[in-house]
Amino acid sequence: MQYLAVYIVPAVVILLSIPMILGKVPPNRFYGFRTPKTLSSPDTWYRANRASGWYMIAASVFSLCVNTVLFLVSPDWSIRWLPALSIVPLLLSLLASLIYLRRLQ
Repeated sequence: MQYLAVYIVPAVVILLSIPMILGKVPPNRFYGFRTPKTLSSPDTWYRANRASGWYMIAASVFSLCVNTVLFLVSPDWSIRWLPALSIVPLLLSLLASLIYLRRLQ
């Protein structure tokens, strides 16, 4: 069961990213790429959330690939480093989202 943890976090992030990409998440303060700038304009909200969703999917796919390889090489090492292996790519996707947002308008 602990080995499933290698896949759960990235899979959940992918599932949460899909509605953002599809423009199904209206501006709100709970779910989505929320900043003062994205909340100030619906157009900015949807454009930034679409980009952020794609960045999060890319980060999650990267995490899934790395986690799979490391799990095959050393299951114990992979489980021990799972938080970092999942969080670092997501932080990089956040940085990419902020850079994209900065370029909007």
